[in-house]
Amino acid sequence: MTDTDSPDAVAETAAPDPAPSRRFGPVSIVIAALFGLLYVYDLWEAVSNLVQLPLVYEAYGFDTAALPWWLLIVGVAIPPVVFGLALAAGRRQSVGVRALLLLLGLAVVAAASLGVIAAEIALRPALF
Repeated sequence: MTDTDSPDAVAETAAPDPAPSRRFGPVSIVIAALFGLLYVYDLWEAVSNLVQLPLVYEAYGFDTAALPWWLLIVGVAIPPVVFGLALAAGRRQSVGVRALLLLLGLAVVAAASLGVIAAEIALRPALF
């Protein structure tokens, strides 16, 4: 029995090597950073809504207890969660697919942010 006939040698040659995982290269890091800035802008808008909306309620004479805090907190949580999911979904993809996933995530964040604003307006007390 030779070395190539041993069961260990057969098992080694029969099992295909798993595909190497693609790492984030410099191009991927630059694309993720650029999209990250866009996601941070949406996060900044959500935080400003969280901070400024109570002042608007007070200026119009509304009770701040009627403020939908849970909705504002969801609005703040959406951008980082979607950014993380887009990065995780694109971790083994090509650079183009990663960019498309980040763009898709940005569209989801924009739509969800508009939904949060519309829901707050719908839940707002009557102006008159």
